[in-house]
Amino acid sequence: MKEKVKQIKEMYKFSGYHKQFIILFTIIVTAAIVDIITVPYITRQIIDFSIPQKNVQALIMWCIIYTIFLLISCYTTLKHCNMRSILERKIARDLRQKVFNKMQDIKTKFYDENDTGVILQFLNSDVNEAGRMFADIITEMIFMGIIRFIIYSIFLLFIDIKITLIILFLYIIGYIVTIYFNRKTIDLIKNIRKVNIEIYSKVNEGIQGFLTIKILNIIQKKEEELQELLKDYEKLNNKLERNVSIYNNLFAFIVSLSTIVIIYFGGIKVATGVMAYVEIMLLIEFNGFLNFNFKWFIRHLNNFNNSFISFSKVLNFLKLENIEKIEEGEQLQCINSIEFSDVEFSYTGYEKNIEAYSFKLSKNEKIALVGRTGSGKTTVANLLCRFYEPVKGEIKINGTNYLKYSIESIRKKIGYVMQDTYILKGTIIDNIRYVNKDITQEEIKSIFKKLKLHDKIMKFKDGYNTDISSNPDILSTGEKQMINFARVMAMNCDIIILDEVTSALSYKSEELVNNAIKEVTKDKMAIIIAHRLSTVKSCNKIILMANGRIIEQGNHEELIDKKGEYYKLVNSHNI
Repeated sequence: MKEKVKQIKEMYKFSGYHKQFIILFTIIVTAAIVDIITVPYITRQIIDFSIPQKNVQALIMWCIIYTIFLLISCYTTLKHCNMRSILERKIARDLRQKVFNKMQDIKTKFYDENDTGVILQFLNSDVNEAGRMFADIITEMIFMGIIRFIIYSIFLLFIDIKITLIILFLYIIGYIVTIYFNRKTIDLIKNIRKVNIEIYSKVNEGIQGFLTIKILNIIQKKEEELQELLKDYEKLNNKLERNVSIYNNLFAFIVSLSTIVIIYFGGIKVATGVMAYVEIMLLIEFNGFLNFNFKWFIRHLNNFNNSFISFSKVLNFLKLENIEKIEEGEQLQCINSIEFSDVEFSYTGYEKNIEAYSFKLSKNEKIALVGRTGSGKTTVANLLCRFYEPVKGEIKINGTNYLKYSIESIRKKIGYVMQDTYILKGTIIDNIRYVNKDITQEEIKSIFKKLKLHDKIMKFKDGYNTDISSNPDILSTGEKQMINFARVMAMNCDIIILDEVTSALSYKSEELVNNAIKEVTKDKMAIIIAHRLSTVKSCNKIILMANGRIIEQGNHEELIDKKGEYYKLVNSHNI
């Protein structure tokens, strides 16, 4: 319990907006005190004095006063409801921004270890639930439930201490029963979340692998897998509802005994003249308020459990220390040479993806990495960009271990074009200015002229101001790839990495891309990962890889004359 309270304090500190919470708390408590003091006082004035004395003027006056206090109560209710909604949105917004920023800074390994479904569920559901915790749920439970309960209890003590203590004892028993069942509720919620993550993953798999699932004719199998998960999800939710229903009904039964206590002991006191009739009526009325407010608290326990678990996950994620410190290190001014010296790396820690890997790339040189899928080609590019770092060996830039340079300054000098085309939201110009905000429209046009796409762009109604993210079909796959090439050219970097940029293209698009390769690598160092002979044979050096090792290297003519593995690969039309 102490640990949980400590965590809640940490969450409150982290959520911010403490002044607003104090104002919100003050409004709610003030409203509760006004309600509790004015309602019985005015009721007593009317019943004990105005009606017996047949004082119509006093009756009218107290009714007007009562109406004024009702209006005040309505205003304060609207005010705190509005404040809670605003705070909830602000906290969720701030948490989402912090989580998103963390996701950008975190090391690539995080994405290797977590499924897309897990990340989506975390970013959407957990952040929203965490945002509700203080502004909505705890406000409802503590401020509007427990605080009001305490105030009503204090008032009841002034009416009759003995009856009030018996009533409070019954509520304590009800609370203990609730806490016992609530522990089971937390376990069930955690299990529901696990199944929900698996459902997210299955749905994401169905969307991302839509065509593959159709081609393999495994639609029914995937539907059955999802159906099983949905059944498990339903069963767990049914268990949760039963558990919540049990403790709600048990609590309702226990606290309902309080009415019998009031009627029995209060009735005796009224009969013997110790207690006034109005006092027993107030005991019954305010016990109803106690019942309502404590049930209000209990009703929100399940929501609290959800939000607490979500906020814990958000905090734990934000405390992760495996972030890229991209600004630490010396500033790299330019790249004149790159050298891999006996580099070894493993994604998993037990299976080596590259081993004893060595090569050197000098200014204006172009190296092609070839080999079958899984041979380690992309791993070389990932290491050079410092998405990962070597387990053994060194990667040197300008003769210095590249770990001495800041990640930010290294990546600014590297232009990376991947196999998958990725169009950022916005216009053609926006897509280029993401990487170079100072580039002029004329410079952008010059780039696309070199890439042989300018004429087509000018045929669009809005030209370079065409929103290509909203019109994904106006460019072919090869033409979309030109956007990636244009971004790299706008960066004016020292080394270009091209990763399988022609593998999924038609021969017509390949011609367009091959021209782009010549333009983007002109007077640059380049590492070209490719399967097509037309892309690699003009490189200064070709490195053939297998199982993370270099098995052959040389230019195209040398390797063909050698008649080794590269020769076999070319003649088998696998390159």
